[in-house]
Amino acid sequence: MKKIKVDTLEKVFFRIIEKLKFEEINEVELPYEFYRIIPTDSWEVYKESVEVNIGSLVDDLEELEILTNDLERICTYVDFDRVSSLLRIISQVQNP
Repeated sequence: MKKIKVDTLEKVFFRIIEKLKFEEINEVELPYEFYRIIPTDSWEVYKESVEVNIGSLVDDLEELEILTNDLERICTYVDFDRVSSLLRIISQVQNP
């Protein structure tokens, strides 16, 4: 099974931020609020039934802003999902 090192992730996120700054992208408008979530256990290509849930970009953004402003707040793996949804919309907006 392939693995990724945390150091590699750190470099990837740095490069993503570097790209946005290079292109002078200081903010990205969220073109819609709700999106579909396919749970991780349904990602497999050959999975027969796919459960779909609804997520909110606005909620994701608000919760991540709270995380950045409240040093007492614990970062959870749900925050990873929130970052993922925002990275996805940034990619969709900047590279339709």
